[in-house]
Amino acid sequence: MIGKHIKGKSFRGLLNYLFGKDGARQIGGNMEGTNPRELAAEFGISRRLNPKVSRAVYHASLSLAHKESLDDNTWDEIAQKYLQAMGFDMNQYVVVRHTDRTHEHIHIAASRIQLDGTTVSDSWDDRRSEAVIRKLEQEYNLQSVQPSWEKDKHSPTTGERRHIARTGEESVRVRLQRSLDQATHDHPTMPELIERTQQQGINVRVGYTRTGIVKGISYQLDSVAFSGTHLGKAYTFPGLQKHRGVNYSPKRDDKRIQKLMEQAVENPTLAVPPKQDDKRIQKIMEQAVENPTPAVTQTNSLPIPEPTNWEQIRLNLSQQYNLPNSLLTELYEKGWLYASQTGQAIFVERTLDDLPTLAKQLEPTGDFTAIPLNSEPTKKGSFWIATDATVERAVLLSDPIEVLSVIALESTVDKKQRKPTLYWSVGDSEQIPLEFLRSLDAVVIAFKDHEKVEDLVFGLLAELPQAKRVSPGKIGWNRMISSNTQQLELRRSLPSQSLEI
Repeated sequence: MIGKHIKGKSFRGLLNYLFGKDGARQIGGNMEGTNPRELAAEFGISRRLNPKVSRAVYHASLSLAHKESLDDNTWDEIAQKYLQAMGFDMNQYVVVRHTDRTHEHIHIAASRIQLDGTTVSDSWDDRRSEAVIRKLEQEYNLQSVQPSWEKDKHSPTTGERRHIARTGEESVRVRLQRSLDQATHDHPTMPELIERTQQQGINVRVGYTRTGIVKGISYQLDSVAFSGTHLGKAYTFPGLQKHRGVNYSPKRDDKRIQKLMEQAVENPTLAVPPKQDDKRIQKIMEQAVENPTPAVTQTNSLPIPEPTNWEQIRLNLSQQYNLPNSLLTELYEKGWLYASQTGQAIFVERTLDDLPTLAKQLEPTGDFTAIPLNSEPTKKGSFWIATDATVERAVLLSDPIEVLSVIALESTVDKKQRKPTLYWSVGDSEQIPLEFLRSLDAVVIAFKDHEKVEDLVFGLLAELPQAKRVSPGKIGWNRMISSNTQQLELRRSLPSQSLEI
């Protein structure tokens, strides 16, 4: 059984999502209401018992493995036992069954505020949830799924499992793991392994320090890249030797490895230098892999750049939005941000394979105006930045300014707590690269609070069960970095455990 749980703010938004699916039906709970309006009003009773709790909404989903089945009464019983084991023994809750997927699953909407006004603790709730699910699997003779942290090979994320159950197609990460398992069955040398994977369309990159010591390995398939660590410790450079029996001798193999990499067909990747505070930005930019971007003048519907206006634009963005100068300069040099002839900032949106799709013009009000391009009008892109070619985490944000603001913020977090991250701005649901996001263990939904995005947020949380929501409130991340006091408050909103999901 697969389980996922998240916390939110809007009971009505969650209930609208749960009851809005075709075939959705209420199968359990301890409440009188039978529709989103009635249930939301009822949940308001517990919310008023402790109005200081900002995230009073608890949303859990439980899914069976493909071809397993339970009746409604058993599902309701499992939901009750799950909630009780998680500390919800005196809370309002409702259980809704969905039939929109090939695998059976239920959703639980509960109030974190107990009827005595206390709040259910969320301490170590991820691990506690896994332990509860393991016990329920044994009690009801359900298929067990081992947690990813107990394996040398990272198991598929919940989103990947659901994708496989729904489509029958393996994710890129699972395909990479399987290909590497096959390629290492006879204990090849490291160059032999790289040759075999290249023949399967996998691009392998081995990183070296300046002194010639191997520092890591990454794999790319179908324009999606993963580090060895992200696949599992058996697929890191030392892990291949220890767990897969790959033979490696620096004197014998290094020249051959480097030659193979030079011969490999270079595919576009998410290779964008990290954008952090000024000193870190400069240091990492010097080490980053260059990833050329099509010039913004190649499409005639883009506003014409005016270089003489750039300095004023850079100054305005730096002073008005408190953004690092080195970050703005690097974006300008890559052609992803520039000044128009009318003196406005233009942000270029791109697909994950770096094809420009749209321009966003920053207006004096702080809003953005979309300017479509003539090239590839059917492809959806976004303004995005990735801190490395092998992304392990994604943060979804409201607009380009919010993207740059969170990048600037996260540069203040201890480097050891940061993962290679894709920062992706979302204007509408069609801009979201769901297939790519399903391959990641960590997705942070960090939109500004707004009624218009509640349905989108809950839809994303359902599609991406590994996702967590972190909110800056209605003012947004950028307003929160305008003073040192607000930065401290912002860091509390994005704690290290949220960064290291």
